[in-house]
Parts: sequence; structure tokens; C-alpha cells
Amino acid sequence: MKELKTFYRRRLPHYQPVDSILFITFRLAYSLPKEIIQQLFREQEERKSEIAQEKDNVRRFELISQEQKRYFGHFDTYLDRISTNIRWLENSEIASIVYNAILFYDATEYDVVAFCIMPNHVHLVADMKRKNRPAYDILKKIKSFSAIQSNIIIQRKGKFWHNENYDHVVRNGNELTAIVEYVMQNPVNAGLCKSWDHWRWTYVNVDYLQ
Repeated sequence: MKELKTFYRRRLPHYQPVDSILFITFRLAYSLPKEIIQQLFREQEERKSEIAQEKDNVRRFELISQEQKRYFGHFDTYLDRISTNIRWLENSEIASIVYNAILFYDATEYDVVAFCIMPNHVHLVADMKRKNRPAYDILKKIKSFSAIQSNIIIQRKGKFWHNENYDHVVRNGNELTAIVEYVMQNPVNAGLCKSWDHWRWTYVNVDYLQ
């Protein structure tokens, strides 16, 4: 099987090597104010221009990785603290639909390492080597099904999930441990609970932590 290549969905690049573990974040539509999105995009474009001037390939790759982490850090902080009133995932019935939709493809399309459902976004760590299918295709199924069911519950029509997803290739075991810890602690750091295991919508496959 050929290596999956970089592809673009709207503004963000998505790169999925064969046998990779991905850290993916997807959010509700309209969950961030437009001015915040515009600010993050401007900052990212400025950094891209600066990075492009770096002639050393190794150094440029390091800078790109650092920029991705910086962008995600700001992005996730805004989701936790500065959001619109779009928090449909606080509804336990809707959260349950998303929870079960993610696990529906576990051990068939991918292997779930961990995930956490927050009020307006979802963090998912997935091992893709089972079939090496593009993560986008699986997420499309998860988001499509959960959107239809959730809109019925809240009696609305229209876009439920934001079109874009953020994803990051996990490079090694140490990084995997750090990312899973981040996912588990997200509701704690957002002030939603005192301990990660008190949050109903967190899932961890302990086999990956051994």
C-alpha cells in the first residue's frame, strides 16, 4: 500500500502516513466567534511566511511542528474558555450519540486510543494502522450520523459540526503518553470536574498506556 499523502480540506493541511496514530480535534459549527477565527488565521499566515524563509529543511520542519502546536494550543484554549453559546454536547443524550458513534468503528476501521467529549468539541486519539483508511472518511461518517441524530434531539436544521478538523501525527511513545494525558485532563483544566475519571465522556484504552 502506498503512503497516504498530504491533502487539504479547506485551510488546514492533513498528513496521514501509513500505520500512524493521529490526534484529532473536531468542533461544533459556530462554536468560536468569527473574530477569534480571523485572528488565529492571520497569526498562522504570518508565521507561515516567516517559516518559508528558512532554507534548512530540518529546521523548517521543526518550525512547522512548533507552529502547529502553538496554533492548536491557542485554538483549544479558546474552545475551553471563549466560546459562543453553542454547547450542544452538554446535552447528555447528544454526547452519548457521539460517544457511541466513535466507538462504533473501534476495532474495525481504527483502534481508539482515547477520546474526550467536551461541551463544544471532541478530542480523539486513533490508531489508524488497522486499515490505513483516511481519517477524514471515518470522521465524515461519525459526524454525519451524529449530526442528523443530534439535530432531531434539539429540534433544529442546518450544520451541526464545523467542516474542518485539526489533526496531528503522533511521532513516538512519549508524545502519545503526553497527548493522552492532555485529552484526559482537558475537562479538569477547563474547570468541568476535579478528576478526569469523574468526567462521564472520557474514554481511554489502557492497553496503549502499558
